[in-house]
Amino acid sequence: MSAAPGTGLSWRYAKTEAGRAEIRQRALPLSRAARNLLLIIDPSRTGEGWLAMVQGCVAAELQSLIDAGLVVVQGGAPGGVEPARPEAAAVAGAASAAPRMSLAQALETKSYQVLYDRITAEARPRLGLIKGYRLILEVERCGGAAEIRALAQRFVEQVRDADGDGAGVALAQVLLAPG
Repeated sequence: MSAAPGTGLSWRYAKTEAGRAEIRQRALPLSRAARNLLLIIDPSRTGEGWLAMVQGCVAAELQSLIDAGLVVVQGGAPGGVEPARPEAAAVAGAASAAPRMSLAQALETKSYQVLYDRITAEARPRLGLIKGYRLILEVERCGGAAEIRALAQRFVEQVRDADGDGAGVALAQVLLAPG
């Protein structure tokens, strides 16, 4: 069965057991973007939504995860048509039209209070007692939305540098979560 152009990215995907095992074992030669996508993908967003969350990730990375059996379509495709597997050309063609946002741009959608609450909640668990406390003091000194957004971006980079890309992506996902 062939997928209509662009529909593969409107589907929701979930990790398979093989995908969870790959996260633990890191046995396959996945690109950094594909590995980051595998770490965070779940049925809460469409393929297109996840591609937009992972900087540098294109439809080819999603397709590589599908081809390797690491992710599958979850909960049915729109219109009730469940594909055996989206074709690479259909997925790749749709990704080129997907808008990309940097972390800084995505943080623009969050209010001062949301970032205040999320940074203070995540500081100690992610940085430890002393560094987390210092970050919370920096949050308290922020004079407005622009300052706290810049601090949030530095926080993500600090976690990424200390704990790897997956941890940075996970923190960015928490900071940018709806609500």
